[in-house]
Amino acid sequence: MRSSWRHGLVALAVTAGLAVAPGAPAAAAVTGWTQVSAGSAHTCAVRSDATLWCWGSNGNGQLGVGDTADRRVPTQVSGAAWASVDTGLDHTCALKTDGTRYCWGRNADGQLGVGDTTDRDAPRRLIGEAAWLSVSATTNATCGIRTDATLWCWGRNTDGQLGVGDTTGRIRPAQVGSQANWAMVSTAERMACALKTDGIRYCWGANDTGQLGIGDTTGRTAPRRWLGEPAWRTITNGYPTGCGIRTDGTLWCWGDNSWFQLGTGDATTTDRLTPVMVSSRTSWTRIAMATGGRHACGQAAGVRYCWGLGDPALGVGDLATRTTPAAVFDGPWTGLSAGFSHTCGIRNTHLYCWGAGEMLGLGAAKDAASPALVAS
Repeated sequence: MRSSWRHGLVALAVTAGLAVAPGAPAAAAVTGWTQVSAGSAHTCAVRSDATLWCWGSNGNGQLGVGDTADRRVPTQVSGAAWASVDTGLDHTCALKTDGTRYCWGRNADGQLGVGDTTDRDAPRRLIGEAAWLSVSATTNATCGIRTDATLWCWGRNTDGQLGVGDTTGRIRPAQVGSQANWAMVSTAERMACALKTDGIRYCWGANDTGQLGIGDTTGRTAPRRWLGEPAWRTITNGYPTGCGIRTDGTLWCWGDNSWFQLGTGDATTTDRLTPVMVSSRTSWTRIAMATGGRHACGQAAGVRYCWGLGDPALGVGDLATRTTPAAVFDGPWTGLSAGFSHTCGIRNTHLYCWGAGEMLGLGAAKDAASPALVAS
């Protein structure tokens, strides 16, 4: 689950023990890494040679390797020319360099967007659809932006999380509104947010803890903006909390604060219905909100910061809860992605993960409270 101008975020899950596939191939030491997405209980990443690798839980085929056996080391997904990947709860979607979309894993709600509800354990595309710019997978739904800047969503829609004006699910992509000026989309369980090309933020779906950041707790079935707020550079959602970086480099978060994941230093776990500033820094460049909303990590002036529930996923070397961003001088990072109980990042083309051992791709189930190098 990543957050950048072109890419969105993901879902919620539990961390179960892994049944490791015997002889699962490890990543070959040939190239560096360019992008990583830490899902709820699995992770996928793209190498500089455009190959795609996944590891972790695989009960629904979400690793895309042709079976449902879990992996503790990176295992290659078939095909070539992969450009980006985004992991949800137990499904995954990725784009080829030509903008072709492939999805795999659990599909009970049509979250693969291939026209049916059959699970897939290998990449599957919907023949004939237009090219995509980005895709964001969450618990039981997915959204994406096509190269014409139109926004589309599919999958479960019980809370209006598809943004199409109703609560009926879709097994194929359905367009959100009719405008063609969307820049990025970030999904989370039961909700989503997106930015227009002018940096205006819109959110929709469930809103019981103010996770839409629009001043109330009323759910929406279509995109809704918070009138008068400044433009945003990027946003990320980790149900039921959202964060974003405005164009002036300031960082803001909103929604649930049960684990101090808003990073505002509150003495109590008070929810926020509108964005509240995190620290006074004006140099934020990256932000990644955990798929369960329990922690977040970001980067400002080349320094990594993490905050929220005390857990190895903070990667600060201990298990203490942080109510404000804790600085870790191990950067700069060119990518950060926060899963439910683990976090991954790319530094100098090397891939590192920390948190719950099953999802780290290190070949062992040992937790890591500091970044650990994934085989490269």
